[in-house]
Amino acid sequence: MIEIRAARPEDAAAIARIHTDSWDIAYRGLLSADADLSRSYDGRLKYWKQRLVHSPQGIFLADDDALGPMGFVACGTAADPVRTEQALFRGEIQSLYVRPICQGMGVGRRLFNAAIANLVAAGFSRVLIWIHEDGPGIGFLEHLDGQPIAERLISDGQGEGARQYRETAYGWGG
Repeated sequence: MIEIRAARPEDAAAIARIHTDSWDIAYRGLLSADADLSRSYDGRLKYWKQRLVHSPQGIFLADDDALGPMGFVACGTAADPVRTEQALFRGEIQSLYVRPICQGMGVGRRLFNAAIANLVAAGFSRVLIWIHEDGPGIGFLEHLDGQPIAERLISDGQGEGARQYRETAYGWGG
């Protein structure tokens, strides 16, 4: 049975593994080699250990008795809130990753719903998520009735090998 629960510090290794493996498959070839290397398992493990100890609010893990950790979501205050003509989007889904073998089982939708419920309870009525312009999750976000609300141009690193690409913010509640 799949359980969506608040992540704990001892989940850092599982979250780092899901994050690394899912990222590698989803974004391979879309980002520069330097950007791919900077997202190593060890780097992510360090990040998630710190985050789960110092700021664990808004991080949820999908766990199954048979399959183990299946995916995770992290949400909170938007680092870059987006203002449209109609609304200000201040809540953000910062990360949402599902193990490749677990995709198509409804885990992503359940994690998304947990994040939305958490953000609404924290007072955010409008929520956004940023995604690479060629990211494979765009169809998923559109299936969840997300609407494009903004775009930005970012760089995936520094130096000669860095690439610039667009990200699109999808929003809900606007």
